[in-house]
Amino acid sequence: MQNIESLVLQLLRSGAMTPEDVAQQLKISWSTANGYLLKLAGEGKVTLTRKGRVNIYQLKTVTANRFQAPRWVKTKPLKQLSDELEQHFPENITAAQMIERERRRA
Repeated sequence: MQNIESLVLQLLRSGAMTPEDVAQQLKISWSTANGYLLKLAGEGKVTLTRKGRVNIYQLKTVTANRFQAPRWVKTKPLKQLSDELEQHFPENITAAQMIERERRRA
């Protein structure tokens, strides 16, 4: 028989669940289900979202943490961005000198 943690993860593959949902599905107590869910959240395998007084758990997805730029954004290599920013932020100028320059422009 599979251990409870793997059963909980298997349940969460179908979507987000509350500890009560997990407890009912696995026929275990609410506190046991909540304990396993908290443990999995601590390990980074699931995410916890609080809606009012209810905890909702779901599997942590890798793509959810990756930033994807909108299609209309023109991406540039880091070196090119660095060169463009260098003209606005020269290396040999202090923050105080930059502020003074900006004040003179206004």
